[in-house]
Amino acid sequence: MRRAPAAMPCRSAPWPRLASTLRALLTVAALAGCAEGKDPPAVTAMVEVREGLVFQFGLGQQGCQVPSDQQCKESPGAYNFGIPAQQVKLQAFAFDVHEVTLEQYRYCFEMGVCSEPEGDETSNIREYWAKLASGGGTVANPEFFSHPVVYVSWLQAREYCAFVGKRLPTEFEWERVAGGPATASANKRVYPFGPAGPRDELGKCGNEDVNLYGCTKFDIPRAAMTSTADVVLEGGQKIFDVFGNVHEWTLSDGDEEVTCDRQQPYDCGDCVKCLNSGKPLAGCQPQCLGCVCGEGPASSKPNCYKPCETPVCAAVPSAKLPVAIGVPSLWETGERVVRGGSFFIGSGVPETAACEGRSDHRGFLWPQTKAHAAIGIRCAKSL
Repeated sequence: MRRAPAAMPCRSAPWPRLASTLRALLTVAALAGCAEGKDPPAVTAMVEVREGLVFQFGLGQQGCQVPSDQQCKESPGAYNFGIPAQQVKLQAFAFDVHEVTLEQYRYCFEMGVCSEPEGDETSNIREYWAKLASGGGTVANPEFFSHPVVYVSWLQAREYCAFVGKRLPTEFEWERVAGGPATASANKRVYPFGPAGPRDELGKCGNEDVNLYGCTKFDIPRAAMTSTADVVLEGGQKIFDVFGNVHEWTLSDGDEEVTCDRQQPYDCGDCVKCLNSGKPLAGCQPQCLGCVCGEGPASSKPNCYKPCETPVCAAVPSAKLPVAIGVPSLWETGERVVRGGSFFIGSGVPETAACEGRSDHRGFLWPQTKAHAAIGIRCAKSL
């Protein structure tokens, strides 16, 4: 007969993480009584997204701070070619109404499921996690329990979401919430405030209460659900701090051509290299005339995504849209897509803050094993 597992001790000092997430989930109930006198914090409420699941991913506008009438001028390095904007179709999902807090992660840590965050300090927050003076170990500072947890790697973020029976959102789900259900650029939500659609004044947010340093001048994470202008609505319910406060891990792999069509031929590397060197299109004709992008004659370049005449990749033909997007279970790289802006953005160059907080901005790629003072967690769930 299989013996019942031995009782697990409460956590007062670091001890090895559990061997598997499954085992962790099975033991949560048994561990609930460990932290005597400490009730478990409430699991974050979620908003269900069941409508508008066909939407435009991406904005179709290149250049973060470049006015639209200047985007195709001969100014090498002035803008990022980006990826094709295209219609995608998601399965219904649920999305946390706020970022995971220090108190919520602290409980997972004390239950022995989540591992200790890397950092002891968070930007200008002193002793976010404090080292115990005697006996070793770490405790979370109650002063910041309502603030987003940071200094957590992608692996730790995934670990926490599994602890509460959820998962990380894909970057497609994240953008659906941030940008809304628009099927065209003109109707897409760029920020939670201001008009929809692309516009030239991308680097300004005035005095809007969004925790991007260039907007509010806060240089620390704020308590969850306190930014009054960083709120999006879904079915009448509020979702907070999607655009600012802290960056958020997603489940998505670091794929720089996520909306390109790899099933079509593409051989334009020499053309792109020539154009990126600063030469005008006329000076790159020998390299670009022979470029193959999509089926058909090279001169026509059908289904080719070519902003400013630069053939970046083969775009998905309209007949194949919308592209069905599922939840990935395998990843090809060790980097993950981070979405949303943060208190950290714009502290060096304030005019970039609102730009990098846009709903369509793919953020940046970050190694899954590395943490950062401005990267936190938000969870999702398939419905």
